[in-house]
Amino acid sequence: MAKSAFEVIGEALERYWTNPLPLIVLFATLACIGTLMYVFLTNARNAKLRVSLLTGLYSLSIFFWLFVASSLVLCISLSGMVAYRGLAPGAAGVAVLVSFGMSAVISVAVWRKGADRVLRRIPTRTPAAGEQWLTDYVSLVGRFESLPPVDLRIREDAKPIAMAVSGKRHLVIVSTGLLASLERDEVESVVTHELMHIKNHDSQFKVFSSVISRFLFFDPFSKFLDPAVHREREYLADEMGGRTTGKPGSLASALLKLHEKAMDGPTALSGLSIVGREGGVFSRFPPVKERISRLILLSELLTRST
Repeated sequence: MAKSAFEVIGEALERYWTNPLPLIVLFATLACIGTLMYVFLTNARNAKLRVSLLTGLYSLSIFFWLFVASSLVLCISLSGMVAYRGLAPGAAGVAVLVSFGMSAVISVAVWRKGADRVLRRIPTRTPAAGEQWLTDYVSLVGRFESLPPVDLRIREDAKPIAMAVSGKRHLVIVSTGLLASLERDEVESVVTHELMHIKNHDSQFKVFSSVISRFLFFDPFSKFLDPAVHREREYLADEMGGRTTGKPGSLASALLKLHEKAMDGPTALSGLSIVGREGGVFSRFPPVKERISRLILLSELLTRST
């Protein structure tokens, strides 16, 4: 009696997942995830380390689910082959290569095209004569922090918006509403925060994670890890920006003003700006109250060290 297609696929899956190689890959990945999670939980205040750990966790999660998905596709496609039993270890190796290959292809595509797609949604202009001081400031901080060339662009928008966009070129975009809402030192602190995002490759990561979350819609881990990475990256940009300017208090007051403005209504660009919807494990933005508290503490530390 001929076996049904479901029986053939079930036998292929059984042979594949009882082979040591795919199980070793799975358990090694889960062990790495567990180790990184333990180190993350035991380092509550080291923002730079936590960003690295969460990025590693996020990458491992992507690999884990790409490997599982690739394995299932290979099992189904090879299930009808008579010599499948001998191909199981090779299929596991192919699944590993496919997982790495897909991650690399997506990363390159996002790096080359992601920023341009974001910019097409955001009409901007060059700074006017009265805004040239901010262009000079961006250039000064860029040289101090050894950043690649960064262009400043202005968006005509009454809402206060500040964001960094990176790809083939690097840009900091601020809205006319932000310039009108903040004092000069507050504007400089916000722009420095955005420049730190460029230094840490955060803007590229935002676009990448947005693409990968749609592609890996079945990955439950990333639903928690993706926003957690973004929250820690905001903390790190706050801290690095405060240290660069030496005025973390200015960034704290700017965040408070921008948060109050943002409460007036959502904007389509809030997910890319310096403040956005906060609260809960699925939010990409940490609580403004906690960000301000950390910046005030940093200000006190900098004052005592001088």
